[in-house]
Amino acid sequence: MEVVELKVNMHCKCNACAKIVRKTLCKIKGVKGVEIDTILNKITVLGYMNRKDVVKAVRRTGRRAEAWPSTCGVEAPSPRLPRGFRCIIPRCIVSKS
Repeated sequence: MEVVELKVNMHCKCNACAKIVRKTLCKIKGVKGVEIDTILNKITVLGYMNRKDVVKAVRRTGRRAEAWPSTCGVEAPSPRLPRGFRCIIPRCIVSKS
């Protein structure tokens, strides 16, 4: 499992912009979770995906993306989704007949 951290210039601090980016990132095959911090302009993506695909997807939404500056070494990601990660997953619609 890979953790991709990006510095992304969000045009505004509203939830609508974050929702568009999250929805786009969740469409990438292998993405398990997305965390967006609009205050720090940081996006963290967790899953089995290619880093380049994540950057391309963010750029397709009209935002500039670059690697998040790391202050420490490589840390081992947890096999579970950390707190705060979520992904938009379509719910099954059950109709009562």
